[in-house]
Amino acid sequence: MNRHRDMVANLRTKVNQMASTLNMSNFANRDSLLGPEIKPADAMHRTEGLDNHGIVGLQWQIMKEQDEGLEKLEETVTSTKHIALAVNEELDLHIRLIDDLDQHVDVTDSRLRANSHYFAIIEQIAEGNMWLNDNIGVVPKNSWAIDPFGYSATMAYLSAVWVSRTCLFRGLIMR
Repeated sequence: MNRHRDMVANLRTKVNQMASTLNMSNFANRDSLLGPEIKPADAMHRTEGLDNHGIVGLQWQIMKEQDEGLEKLEETVTSTKHIALAVNEELDLHIRLIDDLDQHVDVTDSRLRANSHYFAIIEQIAEGNMWLNDNIGVVPKNSWAIDPFGYSATMAYLSAVWVSRTCLFRGLIMR
């Protein structure tokens, strides 16, 4: 029973230590960001023993400190503005690059679809020529495909490949 009490007491001590460490780190973080918290002296205490000229001088000093604070704030805001403008320019560049990439993907997709169509046409011609060769014994001297998109280097290449496989003499791609 004593052992359990000791363990509970040790755990409570550790919890308290961790909580105080956490609170101290929060204050340390706050102090590193904002500076240590210095409470201004009460206005009555600051003006104690000052005559009219002293109070006017104190007011000028306070206004000067406020002006310096405003200048620092202005520098920070200006710096933040420049950073935001640079980030905006970078985002615009990335948007343009993504749009260009999207356009290139669309063009590549269109070409891939067209070449698949060309390949299907050439395959049909080659199968027909092989059937003619196997069943009739006639090897055609010419073959053609109608290309609605104009001449295509890919179709010419595929036609040449099928020509060599099907014993065609020559292939003609027309539009």
